[in-house]
Amino acid sequence: MILNVTDLIKKKTNEMSFDLELDISKLQRDDFVVELADKLKIKGTAILDGEDILLKGTIKTKIKSFCSRCLAPVDYPLTIDFEEKYSKKQGEDIYMITEDRINLEDMIIDNIILSYPAKILCSDDCKGLCPVCGKNLNEGQCECLKDVIDPRLEALKQFFKGD
Repeated sequence: MILNVTDLIKKKTNEMSFDLELDISKLQRDDFVVELADKLKIKGTAILDGEDILLKGTIKTKIKSFCSRCLAPVDYPLTIDFEEKYSKKQGEDIYMITEDRINLEDMIIDNIILSYPAKILCSDDCKGLCPVCGKNLNEGQCECLKDVIDPRLEALKQFFKGD
């Protein structure tokens, strides 16, 4: 995931467009692993900003995941707008330029981690799983009793019967 920025560094141009498509199956950093269901597409512009390079663009892909309610497999579309700074000098929130190339991998993973949804659903009206038998309620109702009361809370039932 290398972007050649020789023309920018040698100041032959102030701006260049890029359009990359990577056919990879997963991205990983430490314990964070995301499997991809589609190609990773990165499109944007690299702009010379003094000695630094500013990258602006969009990352698009589909990630393989599971529905948070029913655990069905889901290919979740992800579109991330980014604006990142690259420099030969180290600094906070700055990615490094090595020679005349920019390695996009860390920036891509960082943006996916920051944009990763807290809850992924197969559909907005997903009914989830039965808490008793585990049946997928999207496929039909189960035979479990719905009025079962936790025995620890049975005394509260008597409290509301008063009057």
